[in-house]
Amino acid sequence: MYENISLEDACQILLQQTKPLDSELISPLQGTGRILAADIIAPHDLPSYRQAAMDGFALAETTGDRFLIKKHLAAGEVPSFTLKGGEAAGVVTGGHIPQSTAVVVRDEDVCVEDGYLSIKRINPKVNNIREQGEDFLAGTVIARTGTKITPGLISILTAYGFREISAVRVPRVAILSLGKEIIPCDQGIKPGQVRDSNGPLLASLVTTHGGSPIAVVAPGSSAVKELDAQLKKADLVVTIGGTAAGSNDQAKDLLEQIGAQPLFLGYQVKPGSHSCAGIRDGKLVVMLSGNPVACFVGYHLLVYPVLHALQGLKPKLLHIPAVATSGFPKKGGPRRFLLGYTLFGPEGWRVAVLSGQKSSMRRSLADCNCLIDLAAGHPPMKPGEQVFIILIQNII
Repeated sequence: MYENISLEDACQILLQQTKPLDSELISPLQGTGRILAADIIAPHDLPSYRQAAMDGFALAETTGDRFLIKKHLAAGEVPSFTLKGGEAAGVVTGGHIPQSTAVVVRDEDVCVEDGYLSIKRINPKVNNIREQGEDFLAGTVIARTGTKITPGLISILTAYGFREISAVRVPRVAILSLGKEIIPCDQGIKPGQVRDSNGPLLASLVTTHGGSPIAVVAPGSSAVKELDAQLKKADLVVTIGGTAAGSNDQAKDLLEQIGAQPLFLGYQVKPGSHSCAGIRDGKLVVMLSGNPVACFVGYHLLVYPVLHALQGLKPKLLHIPAVATSGFPKKGGPRRFLLGYTLFGPEGWRVAVLSGQKSSMRRSLADCNCLIDLAAGHPPMKPGEQVFIILIQNII
């Protein structure tokens, strides 16, 4: 068990204890945001036949003045004939074209009269044909294991008629808000009570990053019982509160009461330096600060990498250089993460420090899309200097 360790060491300890979850078969229609557990291989060419790229007329050749219109093919109709020189067939976008078709001429580029057509204009560089397999050839890897399923991928899967695909099981994440003063966010409040806002905050983040949250308010008297119960159901447990300065012994005691092995107590990061972690039966318990900003920062630095790894993905907290457009007056102390708002422009990434950086304040949470990483012993941050940021939106 370690105390007051670096962020990198804390993450390494957590990830060493994290194993990817098993897989399950799901319908592609339920796949949005899920992670593939097996490669998707094209079972046949797509498209599986030559198609007209637009409404018009199929021709075997374009030499000649007049072409006999042999037939108008309806949508879904498969032609049973082959075009010869001097013949044409009406076709529709995405429809079959006759064998020996060399080009499809657009409706607006022909003149039709008495069952014949003549060409008004034609672009010799474009044949307006979708070739068989031009999207995917049979045997092509459409998507590899570890790919996040997007609406575009669902379109491909359903075009092929896949009924089931293998996906990593959704991680179940229990979120426990500890403290006798904490009440559910939808209840009326009395003097001395505090509505739970950190639980909904983390539940939303967990959902965004591919997990299934279970948010619970656990008063001090029931913390041990609730934590024990959730560890039996969840893949990961996150607690909020009870990690303030001087209370690490309480966090350690709580872990020991549920039979969990403490992994580390505190890490060298501000805000939330007294965050802790333990493990029981292969399941991690990450204990975050009850201050909103510290809870938010701790989630992204400690919980998100674990949630990512549970889904079989490589954890990534990419540091990107950015130019500061505003400053931060405080200097020195431990490594600090500020809430920032970043944009990418012609000159690269630029980042502003959001107002309200106290760990107890919530105003900056709504607009935050990055964390600004200031090294231990840092001087005051000034506008125009280069800093490093971690993007926290669209992070998976």
